[in-house]
Amino acid sequence: MMPKAMEKNRMRTAAVLLCGAMLTVLPAMAQQDTPPQQGQGQGEHRGGMNPERRADRLQKALGLTADQTTQLKTIFTDEQAKGEALRNDTSVPQDERRSKMMELRKDEDTKVHAVLTDEQKAKYDAMQQERMRGRQNGGDGNAPAPASAPSM
Repeated sequence: MMPKAMEKNRMRTAAVLLCGAMLTVLPAMAQQDTPPQQGQGQGEHRGGMNPERRADRLQKALGLTADQTTQLKTIFTDEQAKGEALRNDTSVPQDERRSKMMELRKDEDTKVHAVLTDEQKAKYDAMQQERMRGRQNGGDGNAPAPASAPSM
């Protein structure tokens, strides 16, 4: 049988190795379970949604026709591409980029409004207001909205 000192040393080494392995594996496992944050992942925009998913959610929330949904997907895809190009353009100063991003969002909202009926516009505007309130209250604007105004 081994001397007690050697056995203790082996146990300590095994414990240290086990802890080291857990410190490496657990964060990776936790990261797999978390949803992507805004700006992460391929094709994601505004809260982690790609253009198709955004249009599909609006279709359900606003009762869009298939034609309206297709038009919104095109709008969201185009605006996302413009936004990505602007974010990646390091020659433009940060303040100017921020200003241009705000213009892109306004342009997108104008185009979305052109596709919607008056009733859908009212619901869409209420959804946008709810998102803004969520952001102003310290959230990311993606918190679930009340049943009367579903979130995007």
